[in-house]
Amino acid sequence: MFSSFINTIALDFIQHSSVVNVLTEVRKQTTVLLPIGHSFIPFDILLAVIKGYEDGDELTVKALFATLPYSDMGIRYHFRTLIKNGWIELHNGDKDTRIRRVKPTEKLVKRFTLLSQQIRHLFERR
Repeated sequence: MFSSFINTIALDFIQHSSVVNVLTEVRKQTTVLLPIGHSFIPFDILLAVIKGYEDGDELTVKALFATLPYSDMGIRYHFRTLIKNGWIELHNGDKDTRIRRVKPTEKLVKRFTLLSQQIRHLFERR
């Protein structure tokens, strides 16, 4: 499915331009709705956390750090900032209290819902 999408873009320059415009708008909306600054690290953290939440599989802190392609030090700074500012939260595992799990706050869930609606609207206009 994705490869046919790529082929369509390659065949039609106008569609390519349209995709670039949509991606630009998505980036703008993401910056407005989420705590994304000059780094993609917070975005990737939030995306991994919300994906785990929506898949019904809350990530452990260890698994989250292992899935991201950044240094632990870089992740740790942004991770702590996201917790401090109320975007994500930690809780103990159900069976083993030594395991710390990461979950989105209601604030993050609401913002991702709004972002999803805005992105759907962008594609409906095309």
